[in-house]
Amino acid sequence: MAFDSPRLTPSHRFANGWSAPAPAKINRFLHIIGRRDDGYHALETGFQFVDWCDEIHLELATQTELIDDPLGLGTANLVVTAARLFFEVTQITGGCRIYLEKQIPDGAGLGGGSSDAATTLVMLNALYHNPLTMDALMALGRRLGADVPIFIYGRSAFATGIGDCCVPEAWGGSTVLIATPAMKVETRAIFSHPKLTRDTPSCRIRASQLELTQNDCEPVVRECFPSIDQLFHILIPFGKPQLTGTGSSVIVIDPDQSQRDALAVASTLASIHIAALTETSVLYNSDATA
Repeated sequence: MAFDSPRLTPSHRFANGWSAPAPAKINRFLHIIGRRDDGYHALETGFQFVDWCDEIHLELATQTELIDDPLGLGTANLVVTAARLFFEVTQITGGCRIYLEKQIPDGAGLGGGSSDAATTLVMLNALYHNPLTMDALMALGRRLGADVPIFIYGRSAFATGIGDCCVPEAWGGSTVLIATPAMKVETRAIFSHPKLTRDTPSCRIRASQLELTQNDCEPVVRECFPSIDQLFHILIPFGKPQLTGTGSSVIVIDPDQSQRDALAVASTLASIHIAALTETSVLYNSDATA
């Protein structure tokens, strides 16, 4: 697979730095088809990007450090891990200073941390004149987390494996309503839940078959978090609510935005964000090509 250059702009945080967007993703469906020998679950899912983004500011330096730490994770933040892994694998001497501007909520199923890590890798690769191929970058992404490769890949996809083997697929839709309650859903807890469905039949889903799909994590999340279940009922006037990923966010594709009364009620339970759906990641300057 080929990839385009990232959308780098001069940073307003660093005098000699650059910035790039780290977009959120949604899952149009999430099927768990079994367990793997390595302990991961075997997945089939539909990834699509939105134009709601974090912003990564990066300046090359002698050592790697996180200048701003909005999540309070310190060196455990994936952007630091990603940068250090890049320098280790490429054997480039040096580091970088990173300033992270967060917009995407944590634990929401929108892939914010994974996207931040992916943008960090892609930026460093570009700034050092692409020492790593796309395949090599995606391999690094797998070492950081299951969702990191799709953000490096850069286009909406049908994904298999642990969500890291991607085939392009345009899922359609123009906007998405994202309702995020003030809670964090832990992926590990959902995937270890005894009631989680783990035997959905494998099927190569196309965009025309979305009505046959579901998120296998949704029943568990709704049972464990009554307020999320309540949010589903409140969002029905907008369209068909569904869970994205294993997080707390509930989404509605192409919502009926005339439902002002329902919006006011939903806003008492969750922060509401309406974003544009994109088939290619805004991280890149133009369409990625397979």
